[in-house]
Amino acid sequence: MRLSSMPLAFCAIFTCISFAAQAETQKERDLHCAAYYEVLSVAGDQPDISRSQSSRASYVLLVHAGYTPQAQEEVAQKMVELHKETPGRMTPASTAKLREKYDAECKVLLKAAL
Repeated sequence: MRLSSMPLAFCAIFTCISFAAQAETQKERDLHCAAYYEVLSVAGDQPDISRSQSSRASYVLLVHAGYTPQAQEEVAQKMVELHKETPGRMTPASTAKLREKYDAECKVLLKAAL
């Protein structure tokens, strides 16, 4: 049985597009979590993570996503968006809902980036 090269070409193109989309999604997730950890570092020491640890986590994820000026700008924009989710002053109490929403996912991504 002979396979036509046309279906194989479509399969190859689909696979490449799928991998590219997946990589971009991973990069976006890393940048989002880098912003999340940077917001935590601005908020100060949390009960389970210090300001320096969260700042370091942000840096690790930024490097994992590709440390470029564009990536840095994306993190800064995402930080502004995340800050809108925290009412009032940045304290452990005001960041509690933010942490409920993002902590589990970002911890997994951080472990993968290390």
